[in-house]
Amino acid sequence: MSDHRRRFLRILWGALVLYEILNAFFILLLRQLPPSPEGEAFELFSLLSLLLPVWLILSFRDLLPRVRLFSQTFFLWYFALGTFWIGGGLGGIFHFVEGMFPGAAGGRLGASYSFRAVEGGALLTLLFLSLAVAARFLPPRLIRIDLAFEGLDPRLEGTTILHLSDLHVGAWQGEGRLRTIADVVRTISPDILAVTGDVIDHREDEAQIFERIFSSLSGKIGTVAVLGNHEYWSLEKEAYPVMRRHGLPVLKNESLLLERGNGGRIRVVGVDDPAGGDYAPDCGPDLEKALAGVRPGEFVLALVHQPTLWEGALCRAAQLTLAGHTHGGQIGGHPPLPSLASLFFRHPVGLFSSTDPQCPGHRLHVSAGLGYYGIPVRIGMLPEMTLVTLCPKTEGSGEAKSQKK
Repeated sequence: MSDHRRRFLRILWGALVLYEILNAFFILLLRQLPPSPEGEAFELFSLLSLLLPVWLILSFRDLLPRVRLFSQTFFLWYFALGTFWIGGGLGGIFHFVEGMFPGAAGGRLGASYSFRAVEGGALLTLLFLSLAVAARFLPPRLIRIDLAFEGLDPRLEGTTILHLSDLHVGAWQGEGRLRTIADVVRTISPDILAVTGDVIDHREDEAQIFERIFSSLSGKIGTVAVLGNHEYWSLEKEAYPVMRRHGLPVLKNESLLLERGNGGRIRVVGVDDPAGGDYAPDCGPDLEKALAGVRPGEFVLALVHQPTLWEGALCRAAQLTLAGHTHGGQIGGHPPLPSLASLFFRHPVGLFSSTDPQCPGHRLHVSAGLGYYGIPVRIGMLPEMTLVTLCPKTEGSGEAKSQKK
């Protein structure tokens, strides 16, 4: 088992334990309130939802079928519980502060405290769910970044690279939403269209949806992609041939030379995802193989799914690396604002410059992605695609200029 898989399982077990604790406390809180049909219905649902982690564990072990409705219910209820308890805590604080004033009803535990907690939890949950629903109806955010590189071939000046990641076709996004994303890509018409994995979520038929909507899209000089962990979790060792067959031009530890009409060339390197190593010996990252075709003086664009692959040999070889995977945690903001992803990743989302003295000026861009994993919620971290424009480094020019729409 790979280190990545072990880490994922540790996080999963911790999340399941926390879920059970939050749910148990929610049931205890409901029992503090006066009896009502609504309260009894919520209590029954909460008791039944205590069984969802058991189903989730058994389905991951292929002992039970993976029912999408169950997983969606689990993640939605988990999100609702989390926001409810944050709001409940704020409501409880307000209750005690209220009790510091003469004649106020606050300051005591009991039914009045429970009502304040329920009010606070309900209000915050409603607010967060409203923001999440609004985000689903907005078009994907387009981030434009001008990147200056020392010694860039003048013939590459103005080259545009559109970075897409983590579509998760089939998970929480209908075909109408996917067609909206495709229309935006078609309008931009970049020189290079780069896709950094997790195109599908958990079934092969999602690859057919991708082919139907996105296979007609292409960059002016090329379209390139790498696989993500979800392709491997869904298709195992067949991930590469299946995704190629459905129109995704995957680079698996190999490189491709793209050429503009004026003769400017870009070497695109695609590194396979670590999840592949769990399924076949010829899958997973092989940097030596991936970089074998790189020649001195070439501008190298590297594609990876997970940003953890950037540091070291890949960072030194590639002037620009594109990654995804993190979703920016789906909640939070781009640096310097915090995000959930910053709890788990050194490079959670956005643009990063190398600190390696052997490759000054080399960059990593981590996309927050376009889809959802787990809960269908994005708060602050809206679905996005990034258009990178290559520029020569000149005296007085900044390293990067960013513009969001």
